[in-house]
Amino acid sequence: MSQSSWQDRLGWFILVFFLAITPIVMVGTKGAWDGIKNRVEDWLPETFEETQRLMWFYDRFGTDELLMVSWEGCTLEDPRVARYAQAIGAAEEVNGEEVVWFGEVITGPEALESLTAEPLDLPKDLAINRLKDWLIGEDESQTCVVAVVSPQGENNRAAAIEYAYDVANRVEGLSREDLIIAGTTLDGVAIDKASKGSLAALNLGSFAVCIIIMAISFRSARATIMVFVLAIFCEQLSMAIMYFSGQQMDSVLTLASNLTYVLSISSGVHLMNYYRESLAERSAKESVRWALRSALVPCLLSAGTTAVGMLSLTVSQIRPVTNFGFYAAASILAAAVVLLLWLPAAMFKFPIDPATWHHKSKSASRLQPLWSFLSKEMNTAKWPIFGLSLVVLCISVIGVQKISTSAQLHDLFWSDAPILRDYDWLEERVGPLIPIEVVLRIEQPEEIEADERFRIIDHVQQSIQEVEGVSATMSAATFAPVIPAKDERGFRAVMRRASIRKILEGRLDRYVEMNYLRIEEGDELWRISARVRAADRLNYGELMQRLRASVDQSLKEYPGVQPIYSGSVPLIFKAQSEMLSDLIKSFGLAFVMIAIIMMVLLRNIVTGLFSMIPNVLPTLLAFGTMGYLGMQVEIGSLLTASAALGIAVDDSLHFISWFNKGLQAGKSKVEATRLAYDHCGLAMIQTSLICSLGLLVFALSPFTPVSRFAWLMCGLLLTALLCDLLILPAILLCFTKKPKPTTETSEAGLGDVRATD
Repeated sequence: MSQSSWQDRLGWFILVFFLAITPIVMVGTKGAWDGIKNRVEDWLPETFEETQRLMWFYDRFGTDELLMVSWEGCTLEDPRVARYAQAIGAAEEVNGEEVVWFGEVITGPEALESLTAEPLDLPKDLAINRLKDWLIGEDESQTCVVAVVSPQGENNRAAAIEYAYDVANRVEGLSREDLIIAGTTLDGVAIDKASKGSLAALNLGSFAVCIIIMAISFRSARATIMVFVLAIFCEQLSMAIMYFSGQQMDSVLTLASNLTYVLSISSGVHLMNYYRESLAERSAKESVRWALRSALVPCLLSAGTTAVGMLSLTVSQIRPVTNFGFYAAASILAAAVVLLLWLPAAMFKFPIDPATWHHKSKSASRLQPLWSFLSKEMNTAKWPIFGLSLVVLCISVIGVQKISTSAQLHDLFWSDAPILRDYDWLEERVGPLIPIEVVLRIEQPEEIEADERFRIIDHVQQSIQEVEGVSATMSAATFAPVIPAKDERGFRAVMRRASIRKILEGRLDRYVEMNYLRIEEGDELWRISARVRAADRLNYGELMQRLRASVDQSLKEYPGVQPIYSGSVPLIFKAQSEMLSDLIKSFGLAFVMIAIIMMVLLRNIVTGLFSMIPNVLPTLLAFGTMGYLGMQVEIGSLLTASAALGIAVDDSLHFISWFNKGLQAGKSKVEATRLAYDHCGLAMIQTSLICSLGLLVFALSPFTPVSRFAWLMCGLLLTALLCDLLILPAILLCFTKKPKPTTETSEAGLGDVRATD
């Protein structure tokens, strides 16, 4: 036997080393899992103007987060409304400390009383009309409790929401099951619950699917266990990398560890199939060395191209997408190191040597007629196949130009999700919940009488209310007396205006307390809050254009008044705009970087460029179809484009590697194609099924981005398999130039090429 290999010399050390670091990895995994947290408002970086304006708004007026609570029978006459409001606003002792989860609590009856009592003394009908679609429903009876989360509540929204439910049990005639709750405070908590609640069960389902496919493919319990242990370790390592680097996990980042798991299995299956192929001619330990040499370059290139696809996502300005791209790339590269160190060491020290592996598997034998047919007929049909792929590619590109993006709440949950049912119930019975904030900066307010300033505020508020899509508005003018018209004349009108001015001047401090007014450097900042319905699925870009145009028109006569726009709607619109831009940039960057790798590998610019067709076609076909069907792209779909491109190249690299070995051994292009089919065709089918079906389990997630990611990735990977088996060989036959046979070939090259013959 030749000199000992590193698997022999270092095998036990490698196995003990990975065993020793496993507890550390598990600590990181648990820390990452326990820290999963989501908040849609944090998706955009602080450098964006929309984010900065939102922070500016928070600094002056406090958060625009609110929690709307109601129930069947929650009317203006219901005594439980006041009792619940008092309970939810009370302090609670937590771990020996007093915590107030909600800083401000408003109810419909309370607001109505403030409008009808002195000093405003508004008629009840007018007061109800002002509060309609905000605190009082269209039926002028249904009402609600609106609670604004405190700074303590912002730090632990899940506990604040749980408290809002629990205090219902302290109110006579009310229970937590009666409550219908919605609002921006609940959104992140609901995402956490939807994504994390089912993740453990879905992981188990994915494990089962992958184990079953491997068990059927390998017919060896030891081989199945080794590859499964490898994949589990790499998945845990992915989460540990996030935790120890200080990155808090969110629901999108969980996909990075899931993806690492299935890709680790895919690489392990390729290595195991090379080992199995060699076992027919070599001993178990010699086969480990041969398999590693055969798999080394393709596996490193596959990990590299997949990492490139993931890293291309880091150009995104949306934080979850950027984090996913970076940590998925880091995890995949780390998994490649584990694969090439741990698995060969384990196979060497615990040999896999079933009797059935000493001859070709039945699956491989059954596929021989197919590979023979494809390799022969492919040469005849290569140009029609290439031409058809170009036609499909062009049609898909046209469809891609029609896609639109969305980052709204309804895109994050299934249609029957409890949070959406509660949103729909509250928006139908009471009023809308998605905020737009308009702040009017009035310069030199001392030069404008109080009633005139309120007339400006009211005029702008009415112009916002008239914008299509806006369902409710509220401002300081809502809680002000009726402002007399400017053209009123006479002594009584003068006295009335003087009285109104006195009331308004006396209530300025009250408006500051209500967070509708701030004084800044001598200027007055007046807040006008608008609300839109989540269920309306509005085009937020067009909505903001209409709103800006309406406000600008209403302020034409007031040059000293400057509008400032903030709130969730501008932020969501910015996120939607960025998603489309990021999709194009990340996919384009991944294409260029991977195409360069293919050109270098094939040593031909034209062949390398055309070899990208079977890799980009699945993504373009999927997104083109979405464009033609009018389906919107959300964050889960966005992740698949570059990710699928990077993964699809894996099988292409294995196929091209064996095709090149055949050419270098002096075979014809048809024979080299047959060689590639024989050596990696079965493994390509196995790995594609494992990756696609292993991810498809996550389509059952109640968190829609995870579900859509799973569906799309499954479809993309299966389509990529067909492209690699049908289109890639046709392109190689069309454009590859046959090199002169070399006199030196590796053991993994000529020797095994001859064995195939």
